[in-house]
Amino acid sequence: MQQLTRKDYFIALGGLAFLSASITFVDWWQRGQGGVSEALLAGGIAILLLFWLPLSVALYSLKKLKLHKTVQALPVWLLCFYFGFRCWGFALSLIYPSMQLGWLDTFFMSLPWAVGTYVIYRAYITYKTLQAERLLRKQAELNQLKQTLHPHFLFNSLNTLSAFIVADPQKAEQLTQDLASVLRHSLDTDNQATIRLKRELLVLQKWLNIEQARLGDDLRIELNVDDDALNWQLPPFLLQPLIENSIKHAQQLPITIGINCTTSEDKLYLRVSDNGPGFPDQLLRTQEHPPGIGVGLTTTLQRLRLLGNAEYQLTNNHGAVISIVLEADHD
Repeated sequence: MQQLTRKDYFIALGGLAFLSASITFVDWWQRGQGGVSEALLAGGIAILLLFWLPLSVALYSLKKLKLHKTVQALPVWLLCFYFGFRCWGFALSLIYPSMQLGWLDTFFMSLPWAVGTYVIYRAYITYKTLQAERLLRKQAELNQLKQTLHPHFLFNSLNTLSAFIVADPQKAEQLTQDLASVLRHSLDTDNQATIRLKRELLVLQKWLNIEQARLGDDLRIELNVDDDALNWQLPPFLLQPLIENSIKHAQQLPITIGINCTTSEDKLYLRVSDNGPGFPDQLLRTQEHPPGIGVGLTTTLQRLRLLGNAEYQLTNNHGAVISIVLEADHD
């Protein structure tokens, strides 16, 4: 079960202090606005004994006793608030001698506050737990998608490499080194959520060496990258599947692929375009990943939808265009 952070704790104390001060002010106003010093003293004691002390003791007790079930935690919570209200009643009798609260009065006064604060506490803890579980599921799905992409990438690269083993052994050796660099990068980034764009482009060039060895002058890459964009963080292996998809679906030669990486304020703009047939109409309408568009593109679109700081748009403009916007993560 999730626990309150220090920030959550102080926010709760501040909210209860504001609530208590508001009640004290209304009571003082209804009493004719007299006895300002006594009212301020009573208000301070109420904040301390009615809310801060019971809440702090209750949270500490639940943590130390490891009480997570309501049937166990609620009685301890009620007892802490009853104790706080008893202390408040005693202190109040010293300020206003005419006010004497018995144990039954104190119990029924503390009961709604104890139950109300406990319900809010449990609701917030449940919310935090669900958020944490959702984040873990998202991360697990991202990892699964990454593992799906790597074998697909390796299979396609080996097919390209095998064509040069007999025809040009020296070239095959160089391409093997490039492939090894890409695979090493895959292993190095296996547990990394993001890497710098500069590193992504260096590894991308290694993979493009393999593709250009296969296609020669039939593959043209137009790269435009702002210097300010090089240090931006992005998910690893984000661009390679998009370029591979353009090569796979090309219907004319030479294949021209444009890669643009620019920045503006707190956003990184990535654009991959080609001179191919473009995306199917169904894909443009849904912006989803229907069956048959390729593992690489399908996986990349899924990864982008799972990221909390990414948006993408698929369009056609003399070929397929994929535009991606990544917002800076300040958390």
